[in-house]
Amino acid sequence: MKISAAIAVAALLLLSGCGYHVGEIRPTPMRSVRTLAVPTFKNRTYEVRIESLFADTLIKRLQSDGTYEIVPVDRADAIVSCTIISIERRSMRSVQNNVLATSEFGLRLRVKYEVQSRVTGAMLMVGDINGEATFFSGNDLQTIERQAMSDAAANVAGKIAVAITEGW
Repeated sequence: MKISAAIAVAALLLLSGCGYHVGEIRPTPMRSVRTLAVPTFKNRTYEVRIESLFADTLIKRLQSDGTYEIVPVDRADAIVSCTIISIERRSMRSVQNNVLATSEFGLRLRVKYEVQSRVTGAMLMVGDINGEATFFSGNDLQTIERQAMSDAAANVAGKIAVAITEGW
């Protein structure tokens, strides 16, 4: 009994020093960045009032991740500037007996992001992200599409956050 306990303790001691390491996994260009500012997105589309939705969604995503502290621009180590480049709507599925009517729509967004050092002005990261969402036709198509825009914003925010925090 004592031998098996001693073997178990020895195995625990040996295995505790190797293997998984919990800690920062920031991409190399972002190693010195501790605080980020996320201004309102720029919008190159004709879709109105979506800039704040996208910025707020990204801020919430970055805050939930916890890798960076979100602060105002004048206190940030780096600034994440994003531009909504395009929004495409497409028919994904037609009504069963009417191929001219759409029952399911697809929403695809293209967003460009840049992370720039506030102090040096150096460009730390640049990327292009596509976000997607689907929605079904209904009585109030505008409201349904607006909700899908929220889903697409969450999709984009997740991808930008992963790129900035993990480098993927």
